Amino acid sequence: MILFLIKEAVRSNRRAKLSFLFSLTSNTLGLVLIAVSLLTVRISHSIESFLKNQFEIQVYLTDGLTANEYENINGELGNLRDVESVEFISKEKAAEQFVKETGEDFRKILDYNPLPASFVVKTSVGREINFPVLLKRIQQIKNVDEAVFPNAIYQKMLFYLKNFQKYITILGVVLLIVAFYVIYATIRLIIESRKDEIETMKLVGGSLLTIKFPLLLNGIIIGTLSSGITVSLLYLSGIFIKKYLFFSLPTNYDTILILFLVGPGLGFLSSLLASWKITLKL
Repeated sequence: MILFLIKEAVRSNRRAKLSFLFSLTSNTLGLVLIAVSLLTVRISHSIESFLKNQFEIQVYLTDGLTANEYENINGELGNLRDVESVEFISKEKAAEQFVKETGEDFRKILDYNPLPASFVVKTSVGREINFPVLLKRIQQIKNVDEAVFPNAIYQKMLFYLKNFQKYITILGVVLLIVAFYVIYATIRLIIESRKDEIETMKLVGGSLLTIKFPLLLNGIIIGTLSSGITVSLLYLSGIFIKKYLFFSLPTNYDTILILFLVGPGLGFLSSLLASWKITLKL
């Protein structure tokens, strides 16, 4: 009996090939955009976590300070709310780093060290930081000549990435609504094309389950196929991203589970709504 009902569902899809393909395509597009949204969230979180660990503020000091003045500045920096750690870079160490990074030793030409002493300030990870405000607070500290945040461009990238994520989520939801309606319309077309057959089944005593089951299964088939296609695309894109773009992309098993629940669930609900008015009344 179950095998017969499954065959009926497959036969219904063959009768309405164009509607079936349209439903499959629209549903897949909606799921793909939801998957892209979830993937974007994961990537943005991974990039944000990575970059926040790299965020450093260079605090350059005036010349001629005493050890006590250095200690006072260190204490004031460490007491700021968004500061995780503070590292002192002496003029001598700054010169060594300059030579190591550039390969040019200015000490062979100059008889003094023009590089200032500085502090490298690492910010806290796990919360949003207003860097312009933090820089202003640092620059108000006595004997601080300049405070520079070289990673500001990455903050802008994260801002745009988060906005993109919002828009792609909205678009994905809209497409899922469209997909829901398209599957609903497809099932309604199948019902209309099988109107005489359904009436005959009623006359011979067919149960409501026998009549509705192929229709419900039809929607589930469309949703499951859409989920399978989307998961395949997600898997391939994950391989590409890990290999060529961002190595620390987290494994997305929960995203796959969500897609395999949303696809068939969407198909089932739209089919259930489309067949809701079918009764055994003649």
